[in-house]
Amino acid sequence: MAETPQKVAFVGLGTMGEAMAAVLVGAGHDVVVWNRSAPPVERLVEKGATAASSVAEAFATTLVFSILSNEQAVFDVFSEEVLASAPEGSVHVNMATVSADAADRLAAAHAAAGVSYVAAPVLGRSTVAAAGALSILVAGEPSAIERATAFFTDLGRRTWHFGTNPSDANVVKIGMNFMIIHALQSISESVAILESRQIDAGRFVELAADSLFPGPVYSGYGQAMVERRYLPAGFTTELGFKDLRLAIDAAGETGVVLPSADTLREVFEEAIADGQAALDWASIAEVTRKRTEHRTSEQGS
Repeated sequence: MAETPQKVAFVGLGTMGEAMAAVLVGAGHDVVVWNRSAPPVERLVEKGATAASSVAEAFATTLVFSILSNEQAVFDVFSEEVLASAPEGSVHVNMATVSADAADRLAAAHAAAGVSYVAAPVLGRSTVAAAGALSILVAGEPSAIERATAFFTDLGRRTWHFGTNPSDANVVKIGMNFMIIHALQSISESVAILESRQIDAGRFVELAADSLFPGPVYSGYGQAMVERRYLPAGFTTELGFKDLRLAIDAAGETGVVLPSADTLREVFEEAIADGQAALDWASIAEVTRKRTEHRTSEQGS
């Protein structure tokens, strides 16, 4: 339970947002919630939250957290009109993964309306969010961050500070996701090598996670690949492709060359063309499997 329960609003109640808002309710805070669809609002109200009829109403708390599916949704929901209606001293903590350019434009729009803007993207899937164990990457005005700190403590296992420029936190998140994408592809290829020789790939994944690569990426995604278990999706291939493009764009803005980018783009494009957009992004392993089967078939003919 929170030492001093406070009033806060949470906007955007997808899989992650609903889990995070529920943690704040469970911690004893007075949580006001808003979402474009009603069911998650109703579930949270049953747990003790209060429904807001609009984002403008949510801003009456003067502290609004949000996690929306993409940057266009952030601009649509936090429009100039909504920001202009926010009370003096309001703070918006955006926990979505957006591009550096979008973060800069959002910060400017908030500043013009007199609303403090904090970027706080997170690392962790919905199960981690539900446990209040996210890693939170934060950048923005120190005074605004201070107002949100008690909530960060409830939502995450650790808060990482990256200065006063909000977009810096988003670039850190983009870099982390780019590393995960590489891990997914490297696991895919290693598993394919073992499967081609009828070696126990599950045992291989267990070894990797127990020795050189501890943590949820190699153990969780590796096992999902071995079992071809891609539903329910913790993070979809479509969203993963969005994050890959964000990394490519971020690199392009500063002239960084990414030798692996074209190959990874091709893998995601092929996976989506094969109907895997809504599957977990671990399903990109099927692209390597399919290509291997195709080459084996060609060699055997």
